[in-house]
Formats: sequence, structure tokens, C-alpha cells
Amino acid sequence: MDLYSQFIYKSRYSRFLPKMNRRENWEETINRYLDFMENHLQEKHQYDMKPLRPRLFDAIHDLKVMPSMRALMTAGKALERDNTCGYNCSFIPVDDPKAFDEAMFILLCGTGVGFSVERQFINQLPEIPEKLFDSETTISVRDSKEGWAKALRMLIALLYTGEIPKWDLSKVRPAGAPLKTFGGRSSGPDPLHELFRFVVKTFRNAHGRKLTSLECHDVLCKIGEVVVVGGVRRSAMISLSNLSDDRMRHCKSGSWWEANPQRALSNNSAVYNEKPEIGTFMAEWIS
Repeated sequence: MDLYSQFIYKSRYSRFLPKMNRRENWEETINRYLDFMENHLQEKHQYDMKPLRPRLFDAIHDLKVMPSMRALMTAGKALERDNTCGYNCSFIPVDDPKAFDEAMFILLCGTGVGFSVERQFINQLPEIPEKLFDSETTISVRDSKEGWAKALRMLIALLYTGEIPKWDLSKVRPAGAPLKTFGGRSSGPDPLHELFRFVVKTFRNAHGRKLTSLECHDVLCKIGEVVVVGGVRRSAMISLSNLSDDRMRHCKSGSWWEANPQRALSNNSAVYNEKPEIGTFMAEWIS
């Protein structure tokens, strides 16, 4: 590996070994991955990988082939617990309120999320009530990926009924606490508190109507902003929107990073199903 590759590997894929007080070397990472795959294939498919293992090790070691990098990062207890951790990428249309918390869970697992805020999807979302009121309902957040995602689902479900709940983050580990299964360190409760406040503000501003494509986009980008996977990996996201969507076309125009820094978390692409007129295409191209 060159120096840059070594930095990327050590900072993102090499697991910390507490007993040795150091990070894995490249050979140890490959063996951890192959150990997982060998056991998984034997248990699930009665397939013996041992004869192939030396060739696979050499091919990965010499960078002739490369497995899923998410699987390389999480192989072991984390990947055994949830296979979502093994996928590089995923996709979800924003056609249901559950899309937000499902995207959050997938991002917390380290997997990239592509999402669509095209009209045919977001038009299926319910309307937000005309009036929202503060309630005494309290969401108690469990300190796990599932706990964070479930709390977001509960918050959004309550907002769609017009209720603004309180939330209790006291069970969330403090920032810097080690994450023994997934690796890295906890980002603490503050990012989640910031996300919940952002979601409530967005729903308040959208009272009496449905969320716009840009509002859906911003909520998902905010989710991506506060998800720090293992303390080292930021969220990977791509947002798809209609070619005629002016809100999305200009969401990164001007000094957008000052008022809406969360938009930096997503690459944005326009979708068209047939060849557009040259004027329409160029308007998008130069926007």
C-alpha cells in the first residue's frame, strides 16, 4: 500500500485490539474477515472454504481483489449481529414516514444510503396537522442503533399526529465512550438532541401541508450529519430528485453551507425517464 492507502486503512478499517493496545495490521484484518466468512459459509451453507482460503488471502493482501469494505470493517461480532453492516450501499424512496428512521438505522450500520425525494414518492407522505402542540409524552432513547432509530420513528409518528414530545437521552453513552462491538467511540447524546430539534423545527414550519422534497432531503441530510459511525466514518448519501424540481436544483446554490451545512452530506442527482429537451438539460447542467 502507498501512504495514502495505509492512512485510509488504519483510520477506517483496522480494528483496535484492546488486549494489545494497538490497531490491527493488514494481515490481521484479512484474517478477521476470512474467519467470519469461513464460519458463516460453513454454518449457513455447509460450504468448506478452507481449500480456497490461502488463495483468497493472497489476492486480498496483494490488492488484486477487494471484498465489501463495510464487511471488512465490521466482520466479527458486529456483522454477526446484523448483516446490514456488510453492505456498501442501499436505496430507499421517501414514500413513507418510516423511510427516515430506516435510513438512520442503515447509516448507523455504516452502509451508504441513496434516497429519492421525487414527487411520486413524497406525495405519498401524510399531511402535517395545522396545529402542533407540546405534550408531556417522553421518548426514552435506548443506547443502541435500534434505540436511536426507534426513537426517531416515534418522534416523527407523534409529530404527524400534531404532538411534540419530550425526549430523554440519559441512557445514551457519553461522547468518547468505547463501542466494544462495532468499534470506535460514541458520539454521545448531543448529535441526537440536535437532530430531534431540527426535525421538530422542520415539522413546525410545514404545518398544515406535506413536507416538500427539500424538507425531506434536509431531514435525511441532518440524519447523515449526526450519524458518526464508529467515530471515524461519516455517512455516505446520494439524493435523487425530479429534473424539474427547482428547490432541489438550487439547494447548493450560493452560500448554502452557512445556513444549511447538513446539505454537504449528500451528493445530489436529477432523474429523468426520457431524453430531456436541450434547454431543460442545460438549465440543470449549469445550475
